[in-house]
Amino acid sequence: MPEFKPEDITKYLKDAVYVAIGFGVIVAQRLQVERVELQKRLEATFGESREQFETTQKTLEERMKLLEERLEALLDEVEGRLPEQAGELMKQSRAAAKDARERLTGYVAKGGVDKGGVDKAA
Repeated sequence: MPEFKPEDITKYLKDAVYVAIGFGVIVAQRLQVERVELQKRLEATFGESREQFETTQKTLEERMKLLEERLEALLDEVEGRLPEQAGELMKQSRAAAKDARERLTGYVAKGGVDKGGVDKAA
């Protein structure tokens, strides 16, 4: 069995510390590479999701506009078939509903009410 001298123990401890530091540096570099790769994957995934969301939102808005146009045409036809007084009441109620819808849309677009109950649209 070999004999160990005190200076050998110091040398081995020094080598062990250097190995541990080197291993720590390698691990830190590998974690950095993994972080960058993960960030790239997430950006690609969420970038695609964002594009899909915007496309879906645009399609939905187009369909809602078409639905509103068709509904307006139908209501115009119904209004035209009603007696004069009833037609006038329907016309007024449609104008009030349109005004309310526009106000609500503007209210929601401006952010509505915050968590503290404060009206952010005002």
